[in-house]
Amino acid sequence: MPVQLPTPAPYDTLATVTSQARTILADYIAGLIPNPQGTCNVVGATVTWVSGPQFSIYFRGAVFTINGVNFAVFQVQSPTKIILTTPAATQNAVPWMATIQTGEIFNDSQAYVLPTVNLAWRKLQKKLAKRGHPRLEREETLVNLPIMTNLDPSAQQYVNWSGTYDGTAFQTAAQGAPALPQDFISPLWVKERPHVTGTNLNRFCPMRPVPDGLRSWQKGSFNRRWDWRNDELHLPGAIQLLDLRIRFATYLADLAVANGQSFVTTPVPIMRCSEALAYYSAALFVEPRGGVLAVSFDQKGDMATDQITDADAKLKQRTSYSRRAWGQRGRRGRGSGLGRW
Repeated sequence: MPVQLPTPAPYDTLATVTSQARTILADYIAGLIPNPQGTCNVVGATVTWVSGPQFSIYFRGAVFTINGVNFAVFQVQSPTKIILTTPAATQNAVPWMATIQTGEIFNDSQAYVLPTVNLAWRKLQKKLAKRGHPRLEREETLVNLPIMTNLDPSAQQYVNWSGTYDGTAFQTAAQGAPALPQDFISPLWVKERPHVTGTNLNRFCPMRPVPDGLRSWQKGSFNRRWDWRNDELHLPGAIQLLDLRIRFATYLADLAVANGQSFVTTPVPIMRCSEALAYYSAALFVEPRGGVLAVSFDQKGDMATDQITDADAKLKQRTSYSRRAWGQRGRRGRGSGLGRW
């Protein structure tokens, strides 16, 4: 009887990401001397090296003790000169010691770890969205779009995150008006159909985007065109109730550890993204600390991101796609009594 393989978890966890980030940062951590010391000259906030290990980029933000008094390093100008956040007394050939953080500096318990990962999480989503990854696209149907109450050809209707403007008054989602989902970024395509109560067998018909703005048209039974501006979906407005089917770019919420859970039980909801997320997190961690590895980490994060999108690209290559020529007049289709555009 064959051995049954264990079922893998569908998503990587936050603990997987931070563990990989610590592995990536190993070389960075290994190059740190925890308590370098020597002698220096001090004039106000400027410290000049005299002896001991020379100053390095890792001194920035570190505790710097001069003749027994603690200060903080504001800037490392060169291997022999640093600037303190506050001035010290003028002294010559006095002892100094720096306290450089080493060990598991990206430990899950550190307060800065989750915010750093979330910055990387947003960066990863932007990269994937740019490549058209389907995890960052969604569809939603808005039902019962109100009738346009202003028949002036120049009047427009719009839908935003709060509700719908019908040409005269704004109706909120709390009042039952359609509203865009809260994770809505921008539309990819929009379709419409007549609204009916109960089972709706009407087909959705594509609408055309008009990036140069909606023209003034006499109001009819359908919108036919749409314009996205000011974070609102603008429409000419129709004289019958409509439903809208919208495919749109979306985003995923920041990662958060729920009550009673931990990094180990917190999923990262993009399949097999931990490597890319770990590299981006490492880059964001070392960059403000003067780490020269930030560029390399970013490049490796981009390579891992490309691997995430490869599977989707292969799927799309299995089907032939042909775009309709821009401006070509389409046919609404038969059987619905909708006619032509």
